[in-house]
Amino acid sequence: MTVPGTLWQPGMLLTPDRLLANDDQDGIALVSFTTQTSWTQAVVFPEAYPAVPSGVTTEIQSGAGPTARWDTRAISITATGFTLFAYITDLANSAVTWSNVPVFWRATY
Repeated sequence: MTVPGTLWQPGMLLTPDRLLANDDQDGIALVSFTTQTSWTQAVVFPEAYPAVPSGVTTEIQSGAGPTARWDTRAISITATGFTLFAYITDLANSAVTWSNVPVFWRATY
């Protein structure tokens, strides 16, 4: 995770590190559920933003059988976090079980 570095405050000094900093935060949510065709899970940012970030992306970090034909996205994004929405993408709509499947996320402010 990158700690927000460009959120300027009065009295802050301009440094090379601060010029290279960004306000992106990222992490991994471990997702577990039993016999579902969709799932939501709250994710809290390590540090709250002053306003809603401009975007949050997600990516399933596993190719295991139960994750095939599934996708994820961020919904209900706030300054403090978002809801991770995992859903099946095929017409068969067969319920599956996930156990600690890592889903990477990145928030951009």
